[in-house]
Amino acid sequence: MSPRTKAQFSEIRQKSRENIEKIALELFALKGYHATSISQIAEKAQISKGLLYNYYKSKEHLLNTVIMKIYDEIMQIVQMSKNLPAEKQIEQMIIETIDHLKKNTTLWKLYLFLVHQSDVHNKLAELYEKMRDEYMNYVVKLFEEMGSKNPTMEALMLGTMFDGIGINYVTAPDGYPINEMKNYLLEIFINKKKAKNV
Repeated sequence: MSPRTKAQFSEIRQKSRENIEKIALELFALKGYHATSISQIAEKAQISKGLLYNYYKSKEHLLNTVIMKIYDEIMQIVQMSKNLPAEKQIEQMIIETIDHLKKNTTLWKLYLFLVHQSDVHNKLAELYEKMRDEYMNYVVKLFEEMGSKNPTMEALMLGTMFDGIGINYVTAPDGYPINEMKNYLLEIFINKKKAKNV
């Protein structure tokens, strides 16, 4: 058997990290951040505790990595249509966010359960503030371009509605009218504004 190449080692490390982060998210969300130990994560990932510490300096570092990875996905959705007019960007953001929620319900459920733990929220307060500011700065500019009278409140309202829809949907996905809510968001933030500008 020929020795592994650098690319193969890199791929193995990447898959190992992805597996650790997936397991950490699951355990942090279901057992609680403080109740989950590095040993439990390593055991479930079927690796040694020492190897896990090669990837992450601490449990807090692992938590930050998990949260940032999900946040990066969110910001990719927010900015995925950045070369389009502002109105089209908001429209795509609504469609893609709801579709991502539907396709990744378990991920969102674990993420929302995790971030609403008070000890986690306190630990990540500075990171949340940075994330919120980045989201708000981007979306406020879009609403400004669309001629909104209060772009800050509109951006905040859209973000709040995404949060509320996410929590309700992951709690009871079968009974929640997710497609109707997507259409309602499009009606409020896109169609009514088009009608006003005609």
